Amino acid sequence: MVSVSDGNANVRMIEGEGCQACSAAGTCKAGAGGRELEAVNRAGAKPGQHVVIDIESGAFLKASFIVYMVPVIFLFLGAYLGDVVSRAVPGVMEAENWQAIGGVLLLVLSIFGIRLYDRKVKSTKGLRPVVVKIKM
Repeated sequence: MVSVSDGNANVRMIEGEGCQACSAAGTCKAGAGGRELEAVNRAGAKPGQHVVIDIESGAFLKASFIVYMVPVIFLFLGAYLGDVVSRAVPGVMEAENWQAIGGVLLLVLSIFGIRLYDRKVKSTKGLRPVVVKIKM
């Protein structure tokens, strides 16, 4: 562990026996010099100690869906709504322009929504890793 502050711990990850079965093994980079992450320090660990962390099952998949798929869904929804608006007010602008404006607008809104959700998750400790024990 690297540092501790406000009940959280900054942990440098190293590859362990559980890494082979982990769904995030290809993206984590724990074996390539380590990777730091912030975890809830339930075990009361101190800097320099080796710790075991636990990540909620499915958290990686849920986070990936939120970060990658929600903006795409909002982009297509915005394009569809732009098409609806172009039919409601014909002659003002081409349908493609309405679709582009609607798509970009909802894409940007989805990014702001994801940032708000990220702040909420950080404060409720929902998808965050947890330090569960100190290794001896």
